[in-house]
Amino acid sequence: MDEGPPPKKRQDPPSALPPSGFPAIAPSELPALAPDGGKALPATGRQALAPSDRRAIAPSGMAALSGSDRPAIAPAPAPSSLPESGQAALPGGAPTAPDPQRGTIEALLPGARTIAVVGASDKPGKPSHRVTFYLIRAGFDVFPVNPTIKEMGGRPAFPDLRSVPAKIDIVDIFRRPEQVGPVVEEAIAVGARAVWMHEGIVNEEAAARARAAGLGVVMDRCIMKEHRRFKGEKP
Repeated sequence: MDEGPPPKKRQDPPSALPPSGFPAIAPSELPALAPDGGKALPATGRQALAPSDRRAIAPSGMAALSGSDRPAIAPAPAPSSLPESGQAALPGGAPTAPDPQRGTIEALLPGARTIAVVGASDKPGKPSHRVTFYLIRAGFDVFPVNPTIKEMGGRPAFPDLRSVPAKIDIVDIFRRPEQVGPVVEEAIAVGARAVWMHEGIVNEEAAARARAAGLGVVMDRCIMKEHRRFKGEKP
């Protein structure tokens, strides 16, 4: 009698073990991490941190501050001195010191007609030569005063102020500071209106003597530059 095919062998369900051999953990056995933390993880023992407890770490390793905790950063202070000169830096719009001689200069130049240039030189390149010819071209009646020369620009030169045949408004002095005193005395004697010492020439004693006699005084200034400035030109 044909018994037919042998009965099939019943297969057991697949094992829960993964191929690695580690026991599988059911989902229900995993520890739940509450939002507020507080429970230690079984594997590591580390405490889970709630989102509110986390701190961002800045690159330097310091805890980052919240927006409300960040200190305000003040702008860098302005330099107290100029890098190149070392002079104190002036705030914007600060007024410069007034020129104590400006009033005298502006009072003399408009009304001056005759100018005696003491120490005028006939050598081109000398400051007194350049200034003398500028004053001539500007329309002043110029008297060169120098005992070593005869004339300048077709004008006769004179040995001293007493020899000048005109009333002198300004005595423009090109002499060393220690030689200014006698020139001032001579200017007082001839009734000059003012004495003007060129750039680099300062004699306070002679200036005081001239002021005491009623003369205007300008020191350490170039009359050519000041005249150009007075006319609105570049000195």
